Amino acid sequence: MSEQATLAPVRPETVEAPPPGPFAEPVLVPVPEPAEPSRAGAVLGVAVLLLGIATALLTGLLIKVGTGGSLREVFIGVDGTAEAKVGDCVAELPPVAGTEARSADDARVVPCTATDAAYAVVGRVQDATAARERSADACEPHFRPDDDGYVLYRVGEDGDGYLLCLVHRANRR
Repeated sequence: MSEQATLAPVRPETVEAPPPGPFAEPVLVPVPEPAEPSRAGAVLGVAVLLLGIATALLTGLLIKVGTGGSLREVFIGVDGTAEAKVGDCVAELPPVAGTEARSADDARVVPCTATDAAYAVVGRVQDATAARERSADACEPHFRPDDDGYVLYRVGEDGDGYLLCLVHRANRR
């Protein structure tokens, strides 16, 4: 008399375990289902992706800014000459002739030993009215007769302003 055993259909993930002994019958052992990705793993993956994107954007911005500007100036629009004082140097500005005026929004203080240090600050006048009126008269006492003098006017959104009295470094100041 032979007995028939009924087996459930075998999933493709199940494997046949080796027999425990030389005369034992094979036993089917199910393979565990692959684990669901954890929530922490998904969050970590998104964080790494965002960090990579931020790094790429920051690198591109640093390349754009170069060594001459700062990220603070780029993002906030900070005045690059706000802290300038007599003895400081300013990077190259747009060329002007006579009484011509040009925007110099990217003016910035640089070390006087830098190759782009084009002007020396010989005077600073805290005078909002003179800055708003673009009057160079306040800088006259700071210039020598043979100076190639320039005036940088700055007026803030709050109405406060100042003048920087500059001479071209070719004057050896």
